[in-house]
Amino acid sequence: MALLERHLDNSICFNLALRKSNRLITQFYEERLSKVGLKSGQFSILRAVNFLGTTTNKELQSILVIDQTTLSRNLKPLVRDEYLQLSTNPNDARSKQISLSKGGKQLFQQALPLWENAQQDIQQLLGKNEIQKILSLTDNLVKALGD
Repeated sequence: MALLERHLDNSICFNLALRKSNRLITQFYEERLSKVGLKSGQFSILRAVNFLGTTTNKELQSILVIDQTTLSRNLKPLVRDEYLQLSTNPNDARSKQISLSKGGKQLFQQALPLWENAQQDIQQLLGKNEIQKILSLTDNLVKALGD
């Protein structure tokens, strides 16, 4: 039996396991955020920009731990629909500063209760102990694999 267990442990793909849970949690949040026409990645950007006030692509990439292509794909509709404003960075003309427009602030305020309800629903489904384990695991993964 120990040999079989060892074989099963070696065949577990951490990437697949995390991607499965990521897809499900993304669907969970996007179902709620769809009421205001947002994807979960777009909400994450709005939330970060709301918190930061003004930021740059590089700072968002770092905070959200996403690559430039993914960030650009999520920024494009937010800029197009004028929820985000881009302006020239006075410290570096090659980079743009990103901030929420008036409409972006309104959209964020509309989406925030939907996100908060999703947060509460996840906490009720999993319980505080499981939530703490997930947060600890993700912190450890970011520390171990980041930068």
